[in-house]
Amino acid sequence: MIRQYRELKAQHPGTLLFFRLGDFYELFFEDAVIGARELQITLTARHKDSAEPMPMCGVPHHSAANYIAKLVRKGYRVAICEQTEEASKTKKLVRREVVRVVTPGTPIDPQLLEPKESVYLAAVCAGGENVGAAFLDLSTGEFRATQAGGADAWPRIVADIESYSPRELLFPASLGPLVRAGFANTQRTAPLPLNVPANSSSGPSTATNEVRPDISTPDLYGGATLTSVDDWVWQSDDSVSLLIKQFGARSLDGYGIARKDEAVRAAGISLAAESSEATIPALVTTVVASLTTR
Repeated sequence: MIRQYRELKAQHPGTLLFFRLGDFYELFFEDAVIGARELQITLTARHKDSAEPMPMCGVPHHSAANYIAKLVRKGYRVAICEQTEEASKTKKLVRREVVRVVTPGTPIDPQLLEPKESVYLAAVCAGGENVGAAFLDLSTGEFRATQAGGADAWPRIVADIESYSPRELLFPASLGPLVRAGFANTQRTAPLPLNVPANSSSGPSTATNEVRPDISTPDLYGGATLTSVDDWVWQSDDSVSLLIKQFGARSLDGYGIARKDEAVRAAGISLAAESSEATIPALVTTVVASLTTR
C-alpha cells in the first residue's frame, strides 16, 4: 500500500495527497505533519516502536470537504485519491487513482466559497515588450484578459493582478525570476505538467532552470498561490483553439484579442487544464459566457 501511495504522490508533486482508506482519507510522511499542523488534528504514526516510525493523520471522508477547504484557503493544493474498485477477501490491495486536484484557484465546491465571494484564477505571460494577463472568476464565470506593451508593461500588469486579488497566479516557469521579483515572494507549488491538445506540434522541454520547491515551505503573495507551469504549455495556437472551443466561435476577432498574443496565451492557460483531465480534472466547470479585454 505504501508503494502505491508513493507512486501516486510522485505523480502529483507539490500537493497534499488525501489517500482513501476505508471511511477515512489518510495523509502520510511529511503530508501528515503538515496536515496535522494546519488542520489542528492528531498526528500519529505507524510502526511507532520501529527506528523509523511513519507519520500519519486522517479525516473522515464524509467531512473531508471542510478540511480541504481549510487547506486550500491556506494556499495548499490537495490531490484526492479514491479507491476505484471494490475490496474483496481475495484482493489485498485495491486500485486507487487521483480523481481530482483542488487548488486555491479552483475551489468549485460550495464549501470552498464564501457567499458572494469572487474567486479569481489569474495567469500572466510575456513576450518581448508585451505582457498579458487573464482573470477567470470561478464563482461566476466572468472572464477578462488584458495586454500591455512598452517599458512600463510589467508594472501595469502587476497592478492589474493586485487589483483582482486572485487566489492563484499561473505563470511560465521561465518567467519565475521576474514573477518572484515583481511579487517579492517565491512560488510555493511545483510546476504543473499540463497536457496540450493531441494535434499540438510542441512538446515538453527537457531543460529548465526552475527549482521545484518543497510544499512544506509555502509562500503566498497577498493571498495568492504562485504556481509555475511548464513553458511548453504556453502555445498561442493551442490557446486560440481552446478559447474558440470554449466560446463556440469561429475566431477571436469579436473578442478584441485576435492579435494580442500574450493576452491570448494567458487566457488560454486559464482554460488549459480543462483539457488535461489526468492532471486537474474539471478545472473550469462554470460556463464562461464571454471574454472581455481591458
